[in-house]
Amino acid sequence: MPLEPKFVTNEPAVLFGKTLVIADLHIGVEYELYKNGIRIPKQTENLLARIKKLIKTTRANRLVLLGDLKHFIPYLSPQEMREIPKLLEELSKLIKIDIVPGNHDGELKKFISPGIEFHDTAGFCIDNVYFNHGHSWPNKDILNSDYLIIGHLHPCIEFKDKIGFRFVEQAWIRLNMDKRRLLRRYRSAETDRKVKVLKIIIIPAFNRFVGGRAFDPKGSYAPVIRLADARSAEAYMLDGTGVGRPTGF
Repeated sequence: MPLEPKFVTNEPAVLFGKTLVIADLHIGVEYELYKNGIRIPKQTENLLARIKKLIKTTRANRLVLLGDLKHFIPYLSPQEMREIPKLLEELSKLIKIDIVPGNHDGELKKFISPGIEFHDTAGFCIDNVYFNHGHSWPNKDILNSDYLIIGHLHPCIEFKDKIGFRFVEQAWIRLNMDKRRLLRRYRSAETDRKVKVLKIIIIPAFNRFVGGRAFDPKGSYAPVIRLADARSAEAYMLDGTGVGRPTGF
């Protein structure tokens, strides 16, 4: 039976069957904020506690970390070298882990123990679901998938009134793509599955301190999103409230 997504209420996480998916932990972002005059407590313990709670409440048996586990580019900061191994060790005691590296994850592989599956930047597929961070092209398996799940974009929606009051909320974005738009790239005449529409879900950043921006598919810096149907885009707040297609899409 094909897997179908379920948003986890009030957390930027998606559940496919027993597979829990989160993206953009950006461990180490506190140092960058500190250099810019913003002091916040270290967040890794909070991130770990939230993930453990999600594993328990969803009863997941597999965790996909969808890129940008670390923050500093291009190397590893001292904080990342201390905290990432501890986080992965704690989580690997509880659940099977898959990691798809993101554009911030240089040198991350040296911390991966044999019990953790470290994939190529192109991503990988579980049944009918393809997982990719978002900064690189998926491989040809995307043609036989029903869903594409990415992070990378830190999607938000912005509400603004006529006198200038505004607030910004993290949001899931769902949109569709005609698979025929991918065929030329993969030099394929047809897909193996009857499903011709690829359903895309963009996950908000798990670490709230990395910020985000209002989602714009036309100006997206995720290459595959530029081929999607912008008119099909729908946004959902973390509590599940659907706000439809944002203005300007």
